Amino acid sequence: MSILYGGDYNPEQWPEDTWQDDWDKLKQAHVNSATINVFSWSLLEPEEGVFNFDKLDKIIALLEKNNIKIVMATSTAALPFWMTKKYPEINRVDDYGRRQIGGKRENACPNSPEFQRLASQLVEKIAQRYSSVKNITHWHISNEYNGYCYCENCTKAFREWLKYQYDNDLDKINQAWGTNVWSHTYHRWDEIVPPMRIGDTYDNGKPVMSGLDMAYRRFQSDSLLNNFKMERNIIRKYDQRPVTTNLMGSQKDLDYFKWAKEMDIASWDNYPSFDTPAGYTAMQHDLMRGVKDQPFMLMEQTPSQQNWQPFNSLKAPNQMRMLSYQAMAHGAKTIQFFQLKQARNGSEKLHSAMISHAESTKTRVFGELKKLGSELNQLPEDLENSRNQSKVGMIFDWNSYWGLEDCMGPTTNLDYVQEVYDYYRAFYNRKVGVDMISKETDLQKYQIVVAPSMYINSPEMTTKIEKFVQNGGIFITDYMSGLADKDDNVYLGGYPGLLKNVLGLKYEETDALPFDQMHDLVSDGKIIGKGGLVCDLIQPQTAESLAHYSDEVFYQKNSVLTKNHFGKGFAYYAGSRLDDQAMDFFMKDILQQAQITPDETKTGVEVVTRTGKTARYTFVINTDSQPRQINNPYPNSKDLLTQTMTTKEIDLKPYDVLILENGL
Repeated sequence: MSILYGGDYNPEQWPEDTWQDDWDKLKQAHVNSATINVFSWSLLEPEEGVFNFDKLDKIIALLEKNNIKIVMATSTAALPFWMTKKYPEINRVDDYGRRQIGGKRENACPNSPEFQRLASQLVEKIAQRYSSVKNITHWHISNEYNGYCYCENCTKAFREWLKYQYDNDLDKINQAWGTNVWSHTYHRWDEIVPPMRIGDTYDNGKPVMSGLDMAYRRFQSDSLLNNFKMERNIIRKYDQRPVTTNLMGSQKDLDYFKWAKEMDIASWDNYPSFDTPAGYTAMQHDLMRGVKDQPFMLMEQTPSQQNWQPFNSLKAPNQMRMLSYQAMAHGAKTIQFFQLKQARNGSEKLHSAMISHAESTKTRVFGELKKLGSELNQLPEDLENSRNQSKVGMIFDWNSYWGLEDCMGPTTNLDYVQEVYDYYRAFYNRKVGVDMISKETDLQKYQIVVAPSMYINSPEMTTKIEKFVQNGGIFITDYMSGLADKDDNVYLGGYPGLLKNVLGLKYEETDALPFDQMHDLVSDGKIIGKGGLVCDLIQPQTAESLAHYSDEVFYQKNSVLTKNHFGKGFAYYAGSRLDDQAMDFFMKDILQQAQITPDETKTGVEVVTRTGKTARYTFVINTDSQPRQINNPYPNSKDLLTQTMTTKEIDLKPYDVLILENGL
């Protein structure tokens, strides 16, 4: 089996005489890989400059003896206490100005010279010592990078970063950030400080100076990325095997499209809650595939129960298997878990594992893991590197994420990820595949490009969108899009800024609706659904009005949905957050214009195809707890999981999965 099946293994938490028993159990479930050494710094270096690799040597020898593939981590995500005491400047300072005292994890100041020195020294020794280990398949740097620091080291580094970004010209910063507002004009570089609660950030976390806030977010994302690159470059001196770090879906702190350029393969940790819609999980997988436009590693998921969410429900029978194959359908090439053996203490002791506290291979969960491992073992190697091919590209933009959610007004309810998901779900429910893409992606490979709440725009991006539509593409965007430049300066001349021409509309006002209030939307005298959150008072110029607001509001004559013929293509706009009925109306016109036939018959069932070099693999996944019967999209094809031929109709049990193999 070429697919890595396993996960995080922490034998240092257990007596050495139990290790082989662990693998005697895990091999019954066909586990073939282990991620090790993620949090071992204090064991590897018990005091500064004193290294002890005896235990790690034994762990690696055990895995080699059992023919287990290794994802080798660098241990730099959690700091030893000797370090945080000796070098307190390594501990992060939060935006209230409070310095941490050590503990937790992923909390080193990324701009601390002492952290960089000590981390480099450790990674150098690990890479040099273990680069000849044949069982290593990947290097795993740090763990779940996240969070920001506001210390003096970061402040000084931020000023140097700004000098590079703004050509060492303080006047350019003053102009870009509009610092004459509220007497914020800078006259010296040392007057620039990070946006903090004790400075230019309000108690609700919103910034006084949005240009400063945007810059600091980019700087902190770059700072952590520089730490990743530092470790990667050390490893590269000794080993050329793939290097990764585990990402976290649509988390806000880091620009993953920029990060992915520095990674050999993307990997991520998938932890849906008890009430997370299947479509939302699918979107997260597609985003993680999209950051490199390549298959990704599912680095972590839980066999059953998590420990850190408000309600940590058990996974129902077959649900873990379904989620594993859903990840694979959307681009995963590994199925890995946190963790292989359940801890006895610490905050993760109630987080489930392959080997539970029962220490039994007879449990319900272990039985499902064993079945999954057996199935993975028989899948063709061609499937592992097969690709998803979509007609729709959906732009996910971290700069718009930051700018939109940190904006003071028009409502505190702006949620960038939810607004992206609104459109993703509309395609997902119609079985239309979506690639999550960046602004740098070539748009011409898609029939439809969607840019939900693309708050930050530029002349270059506008030209790119206009060429796409002129050449016959269909572009869709909505409220709060195109309003500001990269420094969060609003474009003058009316909304939506530079997009007015391609969209064929303008507006000067946006209403914000309180609480759950929604307005009826009307087309040809009929209510076609409701709009909420905000309402743009659209004035079509060259665009056709598809719907307007009802007479319950004073702006009833203003359009809410428009369609503009531009060159050979069309640009659509929605001026409000649409409910399901209004979205149905909107999507019908869009898909008809694109000549894409939706499939709205398979409610609760995903149908996703990956294309390999020798075959196409269509995943049919019942994401629901209820049985389903559907028409087979490929009758008389073989199901790889049961090795049987399928018929015209498919009966799906709760959380059931088929993988249909067909020729190219």
